[in-house]
Amino acid sequence: MKNPLLFSLGLALVVTSCKRDDDTNVELPDPVISSGFVVACEGSFNQNNASLHWLGDDGTVRNDLFQSANGVPVGDVVQNYREFNGRGYAVVNNSQKVEVINPTSFESVGTITGCDYPRDVLVINSAKGYISNGSMAGELLTFNPANNSITGTIPAGNGPEEIAYNGSYVFVANSGGWLQDNTVTVVNPITDDVVATVTVGDRPIALKVDYQNNVWVLCAGAVEYDENWNIVNETDARLLRIDGTAHTVTAQFTIGQNGDHPSHMAINADGTQLYVVNNGLLTVGVNSGTLSAGPVEIGSFRAIGVHPVTGEIYLSSSPDYVSNDVIYVYSAQGELRETHAVGIAPIAMQFRN
Repeated sequence: MKNPLLFSLGLALVVTSCKRDDDTNVELPDPVISSGFVVACEGSFNQNNASLHWLGDDGTVRNDLFQSANGVPVGDVVQNYREFNGRGYAVVNNSQKVEVINPTSFESVGTITGCDYPRDVLVINSAKGYISNGSMAGELLTFNPANNSITGTIPAGNGPEEIAYNGSYVFVANSGGWLQDNTVTVVNPITDDVVATVTVGDRPIALKVDYQNNVWVLCAGAVEYDENWNIVNETDARLLRIDGTAHTVTAQFTIGQNGDHPSHMAINADGTQLYVVNNGLLTVGVNSGTLSAGPVEIGSFRAIGVHPVTGEIYLSSSPDYVSNDVIYVYSAQGELRETHAVGIAPIAMQFRN
């Protein structure tokens, strides 16, 4: 059995030894260069200290972009940050808004309100976007990206979370929120009708679309408590594949051991390999259907991103929601190359190339 204290000390030494000399807040000329990625950090609950950071492929770092550009924080608890059609969208859960951002200057260009518990955002064209919303019985909100107005609602399951689009249908993972759920809602984006509700594992939380337009669902597994908040039961985490046209489950795997509850995964640029964060990394080949240990075998990580050109793997430290965290950069083969300090609780990475 590995000694967790020795591992923690070893990781600290690795972080110290690999830290870049230029990993300070480097002032960049506007506009922000286009090759690199944005890191979205949740911040601490009720502290209004969520943040967005830029890490350039050339090694440049720019911290707290929104605050610098607008003179105010982006809000309280960023849940996700995504870019579509020349706009950035920061989903700010506890501030009950989606902040719309110029991704070059990071100036605010609008705010979508009318969502009381937003979790994710998706824009499929210039006239249609979706926001998952709700801590219990939830919904997909439709909005118009041209004027950032809410235009309608579509019923979903409990605690709708990540949204995905495979070119034909919109999928939302119903994570359960403050309750429980084990379904994925499938929506026709032309009519906004619910065309299927797919039963998957407990607490589906993350979705990725592969090159065949199938949708992979990471289910974290449920935890049941007694009246004194003692754990009385846990269900296994699972990874499932939903056929993108028939909306049936065509493959599934158990992830880790009972008691593991992974919540983050990524897919490479060509849509052929998935990465699941769980005590290091697990990989799944889309064609082979083989689940195996990934190139980073040990570590306590959270958010993940895969560079669309180099295949480098970016992992964030596991947060305490008080201290600033770290992004670890690994080669595709699992060699730690460098680290970068960012904000509190990184949760999402948005690449640009």
